Amino acid sequence: MTDMDLIKFRKPYFYFGNELNSVHKAHSGRIKIAFVYPDLYEIGMSSLGYKILYHLVNEIPDVVVERAFAPLEDMEAYLRDNYVPLFTLESHIPLKDFDLIAVSVQSTMDFTNILNILSLSQIELHAKNRKHPIVFMGGTSAYNPEPLWEFFDFFAIGEGEGMFPRIVDKFREWNRENKKDFLKRVSTVKGVYVPDFFEVDYNEEGRISKIHPLTEEKVIVKDIVEDLDTSYFPVEPVVPYGKVVMDKAFIEIFRGCTQGCRFCQAGMVYRPVREKSVETIAFQIEETIKNTGYEEITLLSLNTGDYSRIDELLKLLGKLSEKYRVSISLPSLRVDTFSEKLGNIAVEEGIRSVTFSIEAATERLRGVINKTITEESILKGVRTAMELGFHTLKFYFIIGLPTEKDEDIEAIPELVKKVYTTAIQYSNSKKPVSIHISINPFMPQPHTPFQWEEFENIDELERKRKIVSDNIKGKQYRININDFRMNYIETMLNRGDRRLSKVIESAWKKGCKMDAWSEHFNFNLWREALLENNVDSSLYTESLPLESILSWDHISCGVSKSFLKRERENALKGIITPDCRSSKCSTCGINQVYTCKAYERTL
Repeated sequence: MTDMDLIKFRKPYFYFGNELNSVHKAHSGRIKIAFVYPDLYEIGMSSLGYKILYHLVNEIPDVVVERAFAPLEDMEAYLRDNYVPLFTLESHIPLKDFDLIAVSVQSTMDFTNILNILSLSQIELHAKNRKHPIVFMGGTSAYNPEPLWEFFDFFAIGEGEGMFPRIVDKFREWNRENKKDFLKRVSTVKGVYVPDFFEVDYNEEGRISKIHPLTEEKVIVKDIVEDLDTSYFPVEPVVPYGKVVMDKAFIEIFRGCTQGCRFCQAGMVYRPVREKSVETIAFQIEETIKNTGYEEITLLSLNTGDYSRIDELLKLLGKLSEKYRVSISLPSLRVDTFSEKLGNIAVEEGIRSVTFSIEAATERLRGVINKTITEESILKGVRTAMELGFHTLKFYFIIGLPTEKDEDIEAIPELVKKVYTTAIQYSNSKKPVSIHISINPFMPQPHTPFQWEEFENIDELERKRKIVSDNIKGKQYRININDFRMNYIETMLNRGDRRLSKVIESAWKKGCKMDAWSEHFNFNLWREALLENNVDSSLYTESLPLESILSWDHISCGVSKSFLKRERENALKGIITPDCRSSKCSTCGINQVYTCKAYERTL
């Protein structure tokens, strides 16, 4: 398909593939990999991890990596009506002609998109019936791969910078005849999980009774990058032609978090904390600016304020901003680490809104989730922001948390009103103060202390939502509330087992796709798919006994199950576990697998 042919489609730049810094290599004599992001181009091209792996693997001389995304509706209709297979951006060659299909999945709500992309590519959906190409998956959703076990040949658990090249090495060694031989080879790569090498049994109640390996490997442990200063980082990233969700350059400053929020999967699976040096950050910012022309740089981490050399970093940002006339933003901030220095960086770049993740409005419930911030620190952060000239404050709350009571819900509007009073008192902006509140339901996540808890009944969540919305009135407030039915399906997929593969396939066949987009999500079709396959969704949304065998028990993020159980017990008692970067080691178990500086400091 030529660029002239593509112009007739909506947002044709989604398919052009000739962007600045895109990689174009001849296919002849090379291992061909199609790298798929199962959402629209504007979402996938906003993913730093996707860009890192695209450029990293393309630097291997005998490998070519090309990108593919979910098409918009008009392109999909054209492909289906004309029996044209989905193609990659760089060469417009069909995905089915590649050797490997690598899929990066960050959300379980993209699961039906995966099947849709395979279908559009004219590739057999089921791994057991597929001889070519080899299809595998990585990304955060791989930490519980079981719901997709029928569709992928294997899964890459953890960070891809080390795994992806080693997977390519195993493919290079293979004679391309017996797929099982390749799967045996690739299963020796750390972090690679081959579902065919494990069997799962269920009891009469419909719960897992046993997960038993068919090889010597009993638990698959994630792979990570241990040194971010020496690990690969693309300073010549692809620059999209048109607008994408995050249309700026990204520089990662550290990975991991030790705050220990008990509902947060990222805080567990990204351990241990690994930082880049200020010198490395400076180099990567300067080179990226020179090679892209971007005028805005965003620093990525789970919380910028936790960076150990934050004062040096802020001085550096000031110098680079003045030298290159670029803006540098800090999107990840916590209210208790929000300082005047951090705020000034944002103000200088014209940013006048700041988001604070409070999660719970009472100190008791914040103790349950291991959030150490006090009401005093919240209001102090608000005061600092307003004195600096901010006029929009965004607050993130979670309802349906374990041990939650009505007084915890009633405290949300009370705290919001205190925030507004403080904001008005200290406002240094000519614009009116605006308070944005995001209300989200608690979703139990694998590999967290709350992985055994329930997703609360939707009617009960709606009742609590009403308590909040009925008590926050006025044009100064804006409330955003999720579709709890979407969160219900997401929780089911997050905690699902192998039986959900058939449910996902049925849902897709009924028309489910782009489930993360509210205009496309259809709860009734998911319910029909569950009924059709005689699967009780409550098995995945209700509370689970602590002795349960979980569908991800044979997948390890390095944090021990005993630690998660201990943290759950501490939560029920309201006991805070201090941040191990500033206190003693919390013995989470990560030091048994990887170097952990927090652990080393306590030796």
